[in-house]
Amino acid sequence: MPPRHSLFLALALGFLALFATAPARAQQIVVMVNGDPITTYDISQRQRMHEVIERKGVSPKVALEDLIDERLKIQQAIRLKLDVDQKDVDRLYASMAERTGRAAEQLTAGFRQAGLDDRTFKQKLLADYVWGQYVRSRSGAVNVRDADVIAALQKRGQTEMVATEYTLMPIVFVVPRNGGNHSARLAEANALRGRFSDCDSGAQMARSLKEVVVRPKVTRLSSEMPLQLRQILDKTEVGRLTPPEVPQAGVETFAMCAKREVRGESAQKREIKDELTASQFTAESKKFLAELRKQSIIEYRR
Repeated sequence: MPPRHSLFLALALGFLALFATAPARAQQIVVMVNGDPITTYDISQRQRMHEVIERKGVSPKVALEDLIDERLKIQQAIRLKLDVDQKDVDRLYASMAERTGRAAEQLTAGFRQAGLDDRTFKQKLLADYVWGQYVRSRSGAVNVRDADVIAALQKRGQTEMVATEYTLMPIVFVVPRNGGNHSARLAEANALRGRFSDCDSGAQMARSLKEVVVRPKVTRLSSEMPLQLRQILDKTEVGRLTPPEVPQAGVETFAMCAKREVRGESAQKREIKDELTASQFTAESKKFLAELRKQSIIEYRR
């Protein structure tokens, strides 16, 4: 098997030349980026991608600058032989399709119906993926201090730091990998939820059911949780079960065994930290891209 960087090189070069077969009328070269061409077809496809995915239009100039950055990201990854292969891109593409409730093939068909070549979007996925690796390798782990988070919270007017501590007992209705019936197990979990009234007797009731695992209690802070999960737990009364979910291992629900307020924490702490982390990453990314632009030969043809 060839090294992963060889696979990446073939993949990246293929993406950089993906429009070699585009209609001749659309092959006017607008910019050369270190010898790689960007054509009017590339620009029109990038504009179309913004319209289809983000539901907003961008000017040809904005689309062109996006494409220049994209070329630079991929070229840098080729130079550094960063690890990626076709499966990485396919996985990212399939994940995007899943978030829209479709299979990858259906997403591709939808793109083509809208006049968008799916390779245009896959090229962006590839560029963003390898660039993320590059930025993290250069800047290291982004470090957001608690003091920064507290300062951001106070700036938003939150001076009293209070969060909720949940004591949870996970209950899993196991579903065999081969031939398991999630629907039947989901019905059993909902039936248990209707009878469940406290953690002690409820745990015994759950253990008496076939292929049900009652795990040890865990303690979690609302400041450590995403908003959607926090809303579910806030609505769940002590002694009751959360609505069952269907992860890979089976059907899972959580018994709410206790809740209490904790001072010095904030329910919005995780969201603020995520925002600050993303902001730091974006700043580093812009700095490194600016460096690459200075080192590169970007020749505008018109």
